[in-house]
Amino acid sequence: MKRRHKVALAAVALEALGAAYWFALLPRLRRWGATDDEMSRPLPGDELVPDPLYTTTHAITVRASAEAVWPWLVQIGQNRGGFYTYDALENLAGLNVQSADRVHPEWQDLRAGVDYLTLDPDETMKMAVAVIEPPRAFVVRSGAPGEPPQEAGSLFRGEMAWTWGFYLEPDGPVETRLVIRSRACWRRTAPAAFAQAFGLEPAHFIMEEGMLRGIRDRAERAATGG
Repeated sequence: MKRRHKVALAAVALEALGAAYWFALLPRLRRWGATDDEMSRPLPGDELVPDPLYTTTHAITVRASAEAVWPWLVQIGQNRGGFYTYDALENLAGLNVQSADRVHPEWQDLRAGVDYLTLDPDETMKMAVAVIEPPRAFVVRSGAPGEPPQEAGSLFRGEMAWTWGFYLEPDGPVETRLVIRSRACWRRTAPAAFAQAFGLEPAHFIMEEGMLRGIRDRAERAATGG
């Protein structure tokens, strides 16, 4: 009886932890740093994935002008300036990322519908530039330029309809709000829902939180000549 009692208590504890993670922690991860207005406000590119299964809006304040932050955004990509986050973790997955510590003029001229960034060194995961409104909005979507957008398929094969948007808004005389929004959709299955909650979401949060801090730190150093 004592053994059964311990097993029952352990099961209840696991259920409580799972519920706390699902209902308390996950919603916080999806909106790290963002205000209620930033969470609810429609942003350019939202219409490209009209019915997402997964949406995050993350934000940070940068002590620099939008014009000073913008060059760091448009050189994002494995094939360009990296992602300004935890390169060592990305390179454990074989992504061969080296995040830039300066603005590269040769990476600044992007055209919507023509240019792309890639997430991997083999360029099998291209994201086409969909919106570019300097210095306000930069949005990429899954799929190569000139090809139909990626349809929602298997999450495990990376078949996601996905937009990744970067937005800048002045916040007082010398500060800017940097907002990053992801909207994604894939085929809804029970294994995909489990992988989303316990794999994709925490990994996405860790890397994007690092990216926000990485962009902020670089832009602030450049703005102050540090």
